Amino acid sequence: MRALHAALRRDLSRLREVAAQLGSSAGAPPTVLAGWDAFRAQLDNHHGAEDDDLWPVLRGELSDPGDLASVDAMVAEHRHIPPALAGVDAALRGGGELAAPVELLSTVLLDHLAHEEREVLPLLEQHLTQAQWRAFLHKERGRRSPRERPEFLTWILDDASEQDAAAVLAEMPPPARLAYRRVLRPRYEAQHRWQIPTPNAKP
Repeated sequence: MRALHAALRRDLSRLREVAAQLGSSAGAPPTVLAGWDAFRAQLDNHHGAEDDDLWPVLRGELSDPGDLASVDAMVAEHRHIPPALAGVDAALRGGGELAAPVELLSTVLLDHLAHEEREVLPLLEQHLTQAQWRAFLHKERGRRSPRERPEFLTWILDDASEQDAAAVLAEMPPPARLAYRRVLRPRYEAQHRWQIPTPNAKP
C-alpha cells in the first residue's frame, strides 16, 4: 500500500512538472499521455479494489464509531477524485490551461493519501490478519488481466525506494524477478513516459 501511494505521488510530481512546461497547449505529447493514462488506470483500479474488497472487510473488524467514520471518509473522498481526473484529462488532450486542474487534482489526491495513511493504515495493521491482507492483495491482483500485471509491476517499481522495491519484489518468485530486471524494466524505460520531447530530438 505504501509503495503504491509513493508511486501515485511520484506521478503527481511528474504531472506538475509537465503542467509547468506545457502551460496551455493544443494537447500533450504521446509520451506524457502514456504516463498519464497509466497513472489514471492504476489509481482507478486501486480505489475500486479498496471500495469493493478492502473497506468492507475492515468495517467487519471494527466497532469504534470513530474508526468506522474514518473508513467511511475514504469512500467519500474517493468520489471527489474522478471529477478532478476528468479536468486534467480534458486539459491534457487539448482542453486548455493545465495549471488549475492539475493543482486541484494534486490537492484532492494528496490530502486523501495523507488522511488514509494517518488514520486508516494503522487500522489495517491493527485489525486485519496477515491472511486477510494477503486475500485482499490477491483480489486486487485479480482485477488485472495477465497482460496488465507486468504493467502494474513496472509502474509501481519506477523510481521506487529500495525499501518499497524490496517489499514488492519479495512477493515474486525468482524467475519473475529476473524477467522484470532483464525484460520488463528495460521495455518500460524505453517508453520515456512523462517526458516532453525537445525540438529536433532524435526518436
